[in-house]
Amino acid sequence: MKKMHLLFALFTLAVHCPAQVAVSKEPRHHNVFENAFVRVLDVHIKPGDTSLFHKHETPSVFIVLNSVKTGSEVIVEEAKATVFQKDAFITFEGFYKSPRIHRVWNEDTAEFHVMDVEILNKDPHDNNDSLLSPFQLLFNEKPVRTYRLNIDKDSTILLQTKTPMLIVGLTDTQQMVRVNNTSFSKKGDFLFVPSGSPAEFTNKNKLHFSFAVLQFK
Repeated sequence: MKKMHLLFALFTLAVHCPAQVAVSKEPRHHNVFENAFVRVLDVHIKPGDTSLFHKHETPSVFIVLNSVKTGSEVIVEEAKATVFQKDAFITFEGFYKSPRIHRVWNEDTAEFHVMDVEILNKDPHDNNDSLLSPFQLLFNEKPVRTYRLNIDKDSTILLQTKTPMLIVGLTDTQQMVRVNNTSFSKKGDFLFVPSGSPAEFTNKNKLHFSFAVLQFK
């Protein structure tokens, strides 16, 4: 009898928990950069398309680059998730107690574009190397500080920190915006800056330009 109950339970679990993949293996989540600190997943979901069921279980910063109407079917999710959001388009989730297993679809007429930045460093140490104005602190979590930087037209900002950073462009532009030797011309352009290395932000545009700056601990 116990064996029958076990078989029934396993059958029920199989029926109600569709096959899932790690988020980094989901075909619409493109792994465009990875090192010991971070994995950058560039996510594109076309209008009317639906992702596979996938699992988020690594602390992550989500950066929405094109906000559209979407839907989500959740199988597993933490009841009180560790979420922080001060900026409408930049969010942190810890997944400390439970993963999220879900699939996402695009109900809109434009592509859904988001970057899922997974923080891989398993032993973060905070050295209180916070960035000051004009960097706007959005959240300070165990593995990462995240800022928004709005740089004015015809401006240059020189930055050097002890900790590595990921810099993500949040603006589309036809003119000259650079960080070090890397050009930023569209939303989602990014640059990883190793610890101790300078980052020179240069905006020769006639309009301001926005960045997300992730400072790893």
